[in-house]
Amino acid sequence: MNYSVAFTQHLQRFWRRSTPATNGARVLRCHRFGDGRNSQVERWPTFPRALFAAHEGDVLLVSGGSSVGPEDHAPMVLAERGEVAVHGVALRPASPAGFGFLPGGSPVFLLPGNPVSCLCAYEFFAGPTIRALGGRSRAWPHRRVKLPLAAKIASELGRTDYMRVSIRDGRVAPIMTSGASILSSTTRADGVVIVEAHREGHGEGEEVEVHLYDEDSR
Repeated sequence: MNYSVAFTQHLQRFWRRSTPATNGARVLRCHRFGDGRNSQVERWPTFPRALFAAHEGDVLLVSGGSSVGPEDHAPMVLAERGEVAVHGVALRPASPAGFGFLPGGSPVFLLPGNPVSCLCAYEFFAGPTIRALGGRSRAWPHRRVKLPLAAKIASELGRTDYMRVSIRDGRVAPIMTSGASILSSTTRADGVVIVEAHREGHGEGEEVEVHLYDEDSR
């Protein structure tokens, strides 16, 4: 089945130098890796308000402008043009993510502007929907391995954590960072461990499942 995806970015002052090269490149790489085999991608370099009215494709991805700052207009514009179904999720590092629908029924995914948060929100929300449009499984396309933890992972009950990890000597090491904007935590990672909302984390030596970032599952 053929379908079309449009990707646009809402560039806030703080992110104007780095976000276009990072979020756009990583989202499109994920899309081509596991999700977009039958798709056409239309990329808008900036966020025009009229895009919500003019969009005629199957899926619209909006990166940035989904938080609660003075320049975060994406949820408001979507509410004006269509429907905001969800805005704000118990997911770290992508809590400002959301999604909704345009009047014709096309889904719109509001991806955070922080690079790692954008990737996380795409993996959880946009990717499964796009794969389903192409007649594929909604499951993540990454290879998976189970290995013991080299150090504990701490989380909070009621929140799902997307934890970047590296694999060294057959053990999984969490990559500690001070914020979701630290893109190097993903470029240095071998994969990601998902800490589910009913867990407070995983202890050292506990076996965990790692979703690998490599592309061997093509």
